Amino acid sequence: MKIHNLRSVIADKPLFYHHMEWILMHPRFGFLMMGLIALSFTHNQVLATVLFLFFLAELGLRIAIIINKRQTNPYRSSLNQKIDVLFLVLDVIGIASLLITIFNIPLDAENIAAARLIRACYLLRTLRMFRYLDLQSAMYSPTYGMLISLIILLSFFVEDIMMWIIIIFFSVELAVRMIIMRNIEYDSKQDKIMEWLYWWVDTIATIVMIPAFAFIPYGAALRMLRLVRLLRPWMVIIRNLKDVLREGQFMQEINLIVLLLAVLSIGSGVIGHYTVKAFDYTQDGIINMADDGMFAPIWFAFRMFTDPGNTVHFPQGSGIAIFSVVAVILGVFIFAFFIGIGAHIVSGLMAKLRNERLNITNHMVMLGWSNVSPFIVEQLKIISERSFSNLKLVVLNNSEKTPEALIEHSWVSYRWGETEDKNSLRRINLSHARQVTINVPDGFGSSDNLAFASYALIAVRKAHPNIYVNVTTPGLAAPHLDSHKHMLQVGWDTTDFYNKPTVVLSQADVRANMFRNILVYKDFDQVMERMMIPERTEDSSLQISEWGGLLQHEDGQITLTLPDESQSMPVTKLAAKLLLRGVTLVAISDDEGHPHPIYTLDKLKLPMQIPSLLGMAISANALFSESLYVIKQCDLYREETHTTYSLDLQPTQTHKHLKLLITGWVGSLPLLLQRMLDDFDTIELTLIDDLSEAECTDQLAYLRRRVNETAGANERIKIDIVRWNFADMNFLRPYVKNADKILLSRSPHLKAHAYASISSVLSHLVTIINEQGTNPEIYPVLENRAQAQLLQEELQRFNLPHEIHITVPSAFYGTYAAHTSYHMYRVENPEAYELQRTLRHTIDDMMGDTGDTDEMDIQVLSVNSPLPEDAEALFAQLLSEGYVWIGYRLKDSFVWSDPIQNAIRKLFPREEDYSCLRQHQIIINPFGNPVSRYSWTEFRENIVELIVISEQT
Repeated sequence: MKIHNLRSVIADKPLFYHHMEWILMHPRFGFLMMGLIALSFTHNQVLATVLFLFFLAELGLRIAIIINKRQTNPYRSSLNQKIDVLFLVLDVIGIASLLITIFNIPLDAENIAAARLIRACYLLRTLRMFRYLDLQSAMYSPTYGMLISLIILLSFFVEDIMMWIIIIFFSVELAVRMIIMRNIEYDSKQDKIMEWLYWWVDTIATIVMIPAFAFIPYGAALRMLRLVRLLRPWMVIIRNLKDVLREGQFMQEINLIVLLLAVLSIGSGVIGHYTVKAFDYTQDGIINMADDGMFAPIWFAFRMFTDPGNTVHFPQGSGIAIFSVVAVILGVFIFAFFIGIGAHIVSGLMAKLRNERLNITNHMVMLGWSNVSPFIVEQLKIISERSFSNLKLVVLNNSEKTPEALIEHSWVSYRWGETEDKNSLRRINLSHARQVTINVPDGFGSSDNLAFASYALIAVRKAHPNIYVNVTTPGLAAPHLDSHKHMLQVGWDTTDFYNKPTVVLSQADVRANMFRNILVYKDFDQVMERMMIPERTEDSSLQISEWGGLLQHEDGQITLTLPDESQSMPVTKLAAKLLLRGVTLVAISDDEGHPHPIYTLDKLKLPMQIPSLLGMAISANALFSESLYVIKQCDLYREETHTTYSLDLQPTQTHKHLKLLITGWVGSLPLLLQRMLDDFDTIELTLIDDLSEAECTDQLAYLRRRVNETAGANERIKIDIVRWNFADMNFLRPYVKNADKILLSRSPHLKAHAYASISSVLSHLVTIINEQGTNPEIYPVLENRAQAQLLQEELQRFNLPHEIHITVPSAFYGTYAAHTSYHMYRVENPEAYELQRTLRHTIDDMMGDTGDTDEMDIQVLSVNSPLPEDAEALFAQLLSEGYVWIGYRLKDSFVWSDPIQNAIRKLFPREEDYSCLRQHQIIINPFGNPVSRYSWTEFRENIVELIVISEQT
């Protein structure tokens, strides 16, 4: 691959601005600026000069980025740019105040105060740090209460910059607390009054901290009132301590040992008083009247029993020596008893505190834990970081032990309890969550899955009737009654109480659709995952945006108007122009939310109102604003025409007779066979697994019975199950020779890990294929991305000519479920939910899971001749042939070897890199960012496939 030099970033204006914005918007740069702003309060002229120049350069870059955005597209500069301009004003004020230090300008007392006030205004820039801090999750925890108390005590003696930092922190904290408290449903009116009382005390104390209000009498006492908030964490601790003592039934043991200690102490003291005279019981070196009393020997005995270290220095007689030895032995046991009781109480208390109620709002809840949950959480993290949404996820599961997959996710809070229990749901504050994902556990039958999902839905709706619900189930999502519309319909619901936004995602359906599609197009799973949740921050995904314009016939063409219908533009020309501006227009939607790809618009009844647009873009804002900009500039393109090229592009042809070999067991196999009948006329399936004769007979009967549910399927599908021990590799030879495609999956009976058994079979399979001279497509099915990446790296090292495509079905399903959950979480109103519903249905259409309609399929066109440089003309030509061109695959991995970019991403890392090596060859929406654009301009000759969306033929 071509290596670019250092001048590539500086010379390329879009790429330069891309990297500069990457740095300036990074959290690390924000904290760096925070530290430099604090240093600017020193009175060192040299330091002030250096900071002045640095701040001036940063200010210049920010202004240049804003100007570039407005010149490129003024409609993309919305609220974010207005906030940036506000910060620029503060920057100018703060930077100007540094000139006082640089030139050592003498000021009188009044002007010095004014200069400090100006510099204090500059501290407002630090407010942007709170976008990276999640105060809401920790604000009501005991640890946070202790931290606030420490900061309050520090505020009594810090000055200048530290005082202003504390004031700003408390001000933001009060604002966040007020927002939270206004949206919290309190258990009682007393709790509400107490929380607001704490808030007003803190507000008054914060006001008197400001130097301008230092004249207020008793200001220090008012500030001291803030320590009242210490009552909250101690009340929490005492309440949980009572619960631990009650649940553990420790009081009986404690009472017993206390009474025993009292008997031993008093009895030994009385005996010592009458039997051992003239002894220094007080251990003060003097025998006096106190030693002759009754209390001194009793206290001496108590100390001996409770602390074995309190032995006498040297016994004066045999009686004291014997008592000292006995007391030490008994004392060790008593001490051990108290330690044991105390350890159990403290352990129980810590567990209670870890499971304390979360006082947060607008969060996402996950009920239950399954095998796909780690993949959902990982994808939620990626999509949240892409949008800086600071997603707060709370997981409630019935196990006290935190799942290992959650340990590395500090942004996830974990609570344990029954997922249907009212108190457990109150503990995670479900009533103020925005979305809930119900994970049906693995390893149960369809009846258990239905029972768990139904009861969990009822419990959730009772706690929060209007919350958006996403149910992930291992089985099918079909209704269990012919008259029911969906799986979780409640029979006694006569008022549509349960008829609220609820999505049931079947893992069996998604798995079957994925396998069906990758057997036709091998990179289907990679492309779809990129379209849902790209792992890199700068990559595009399928977006939906509100529109409101009109689709109509105008001058013999189908045109789309602006939302105000003031201008219009032919859809074909609009889509072609959007391509080079980083947007691939895919479809429009009608009033019922049904998506219509842009190559089928001539089938619609026009005119038609268009509520939304769908396309590949970096964000929904980019899709909307670029469409708006291009239509407003339509007069500039009115006379343009596109050149028609002679292209040698061939759709991928699939043989209508499929010979499929499967080793091990593939989940959802009956459903997969039924759905593959849409792509193949006949299927010969050979299933090789480590089964007994009885199991082979049962599995064969099961597969034939399920396949027969589709009319005529048994005549088109031939199934043969063969017993194999996964050790005799020569046994595979005749079956491999006749196979077109091979799925390598794990056998349920093998004790070895999936990746170990699959790697072993694959290793021998490659040898067999080389010796036979055949070239079947091989699909190893692994359990996680780490296993897949390890195997990919090994295979890539030897540059094998075989078609080996590793797939991870659980990761694909996790991406699909996370995409649905996150977009449900982000919606603010029913109208926004309908938009996201249309987006989900579009993805289902591409997966072939929308019933009778199948207008959008992911397909590829093999490139057999050089492609034209004019990407816009190529897009228009493909669109006229019924294809929406969304990307391509390169023969080799696309690696941008720019030293400056590499250095920037090491110092300011943000995105997750591709977990699948195949992704480095796939480019989606190539003009969506300045980096991927080079894959077209510099490496166009390496393109081997064009990725398109078209109607299934």
